[in-house]
Amino acid sequence: MREHLAEHSARHLADEQLICLVRGTPAGPGPRHHLDGCPGCRARLADWRAIGRATRDLESAPDLVPPSFDALLGARLTADPADAPAVAPVRPVTPARPPVPWRLAWQLARTEAALLPRLWAPLSALGLVAAALVAPLLGAERLGQRLFGAACVLLVLLASLVVASPRRDPRRELHFALPVSPGTVFLARLAVVLGADLALAVVCSALVGGPGWWPVVTDWLGEALLASSLALALAVRVAPAAGAAAGGTLWLLGVLTGPQGFLTSPVGAALGPLLSTTPWTVAASALLLAWATTAMRGHPSRT
Repeated sequence: MREHLAEHSARHLADEQLICLVRGTPAGPGPRHHLDGCPGCRARLADWRAIGRATRDLESAPDLVPPSFDALLGARLTADPADAPAVAPVRPVTPARPPVPWRLAWQLARTEAALLPRLWAPLSALGLVAAALVAPLLGAERLGQRLFGAACVLLVLLASLVVASPRRDPRRELHFALPVSPGTVFLARLAVVLGADLALAVVCSALVGGPGWWPVVTDWLGEALLASSLALALAVRVAPAAGAAAGGTLWLLGVLTGPQGFLTSPVGAALGPLLSTTPWTVAASALLLAWATTAMRGHPSRT
C-alpha cells in the first residue's frame, strides 16, 4: 500500500491538466484527487492561476495612445510668461529672445531639405528640363504641350509622396518631443519639396514655346496641385499606397482624357473643369493639404 502511494505521488499532473483545472473545463476526478496529496502540483496550479489572472487583466486593459503634441507642449508654448511660478535664480540670467519667425522658418526648411533624399532634387530637375527640351522637337504643338504637362504633374505627384514617406513622418521624429509642432515640420517639408518642383516647372514652361508661357503653365498647374494634394492627403490619412494609387489614377486620366488629352470621351468632359487651373481647383487643393496637415497633430497610430 505504501509503495502504491509513493508511486502515485511521484507522478505529477501535466501542464494541460492544470490548464483545464484553471479554465474550469472537465478534467476528471483523477487530477483533483491527485492534488490532495501532491503539494508540488498545488503550487504549479497556483502559478497557472496567477498567469491566467495576469492574462485577463492584460486583455481588458485599455489601449494606451500617446498624447498629441498640443496636449504635451501646446499649453506651455501659448502660456503667458508672467503666469509662470516665480523661481529664485541662482545667478542673473539674460532672458533669451524669441526666435524671429522668418529665421525659424528658414532654419526649419533648411533642415528638412537636408533630410530629404539626395536624388530627389537632381532627378526632378533633369526630368523637367528634359521634358521641356523634347516637347518642341515633337513637331505637333498639342502633343508637345501635353507631354510636358504630363511630366510636370507626374514629378510634382512623386514629390508629394516623398513628403508623405513613412520613414520621414514628422510624428515619428524627434520633432514630436521638441517645441516645434509636427504640423509645422510637415508644412516646412511641403514648402521645400512642392515649392522647388513647382518653381522649376514654371521656369521650364518658358522653354516649351507654342502658345506662350502662361498657357503652358495653366495647362498643368491645376492638375498637378489637385493630384499631389489628393495623394498627400490619402497617404497621410490612410496609407502611402492609397495616396499613390489615387494620385496615379488622376494623373493617368488627365493624360488620356483630361484637358488637351490624347482621347476624347464623356469622362474628359467631366474631368475638364476639375483638372483645369481654376480658383476652384486651387481651393480644393488647399483644403486637401489642410486636411493632411491636421493629421499631424496626433500620433500616427490614431490616424
